[in-house]
Amino acid sequence: MKVIFETPREVVIIPEVKRTISEIEVIEITDSPQRKSVIAMTDSVGMVILWEGAEYDAIGQWTNDDVVARINELYV
Repeated sequence: MKVIFETPREVVIIPEVKRTISEIEVIEITDSPQRKSVIAMTDSVGMVILWEGAEYDAIGQWTNDDVVARINELYV
């Protein structure tokens, strides 16, 4: 689907913000079988999609160790 404006519009795109951090605290994890996703809410980087779609199916019953490994994998 494409949305075409009658006249061009200015939009604000959030610029990239880089920080050096030594740890991430996971505040909450939401596992949604209907959406096939596992999402972690963190203190320093916000929402992190850990697994979704085929990756969700492949991980199966994840553990806290899996979450730590995945976050390390995502933020190499």
